[in-house]
Amino acid sequence: MDNPFNKIDKPLQEVPEELKGKVMKDIATAKLLMELASLFSLNVGSVIERTIKERKK
Repeated sequence: MDNPFNKIDKPLQEVPEELKGKVMKDIATAKLLMELASLFSLNVGSVIERTIKERKK
């Protein structure tokens, strides 16, 4: 059985372009989903802060 930790100190190898493209696409998709989630979610701290400020007025 090959131990992958034995390869840690070895020089890096070039990654195939197809794999690079797939990883970059997956990262872009994850980033898009995170940005969409932040658009549709509430920042509870700021909502509470604004509510308290409005009540004081």
